[in-house]
Amino acid sequence: MKKNFLVIFLVFLFFGSYGQGVNTDYYKYGASPSDLPDFLLQSVETEPLILGISDPDMDSAKGAQQAIERARSLLYLSQNARVRSLFDYYMGEEYSGSGGTFQSFVQLAVHDSVFPEYVVLDTFYTRFQEAIVRIRPSSDDLEFGFTIGRSYDIRMEKFRMEYEWGGAAEFQDQTEMEIQYFDSISSSDLISVYKYTHQFEVYSAANGEERFFPTLRYNYVQPNTGQQQYFKYGLWVHIMDRFIQEIANESKRMRELVKKTGETYKSSTTLSQGLTSNLVTFQIRDINLVDGEVEISLDVEFLEY
Repeated sequence: MKKNFLVIFLVFLFFGSYGQGVNTDYYKYGASPSDLPDFLLQSVETEPLILGISDPDMDSAKGAQQAIERARSLLYLSQNARVRSLFDYYMGEEYSGSGGTFQSFVQLAVHDSVFPEYVVLDTFYTRFQEAIVRIRPSSDDLEFGFTIGRSYDIRMEKFRMEYEWGGAAEFQDQTEMEIQYFDSISSSDLISVYKYTHQFEVYSAANGEERFFPTLRYNYVQPNTGQQQYFKYGLWVHIMDRFIQEIANESKRMRELVKKTGETYKSSTTLSQGLTSNLVTFQIRDINLVDGEVEISLDVEFLEY
């Protein structure tokens, strides 16, 4: 009897330990890729791509609502938003080697009480419960309707610092998107991405409810090519981050309203600065996933210098 009990105990111990060692998240997120909809990665020449993607692992109804609000925010930002940019480049010689520091801050924001009408064209769910929603304006003329007692406040920001001293280079980068709708029922959505050299963290809060993303790589397979792509924390984080970077790149190319170039401090130390503030309209023409990175093609028009 004791011998049989010992055998049963050892079997239980072996399989129990084995079961604890199985990473269930791997089988949920990494082993089998999710399909992606054709409309996400295939450019539509006749109309711009206006879409929103929810955070992973959300209830389907809440995920769809979050995706719609994010798509609406891009629609509203695409018409007469204000983009402000500050660029600072410090280059000097320290101790044994030369080095420099580059800082940039870009903000794309709109606050208004006019709501262009829209229609939902497509809705798709990944196997990680991300809702992907595509919308378009109800009218090609983008008619705006002033609404008393309703408004929205939408902003996207990116701060980046790069520094190099003695041949060693590091960077820190923070991207944030905040959406607030003020109506009979107010709503808010905040997502923040923080990167420091090899660290990468994400924070999200919707209507005051905080969400912490698991440290996982989500696996997607592209339509037609069948190529698999891995993205940590899901798709929206990377699309948002790349989008505001493209806006920053376009803004930096514009005429700088305040500029100081080649000012010398001490010996071999220079400071260059640039500042821009413009009204902007944009259209997303194409999104591609390449080697774990997002590429976005934009048509950008600056309306005021």
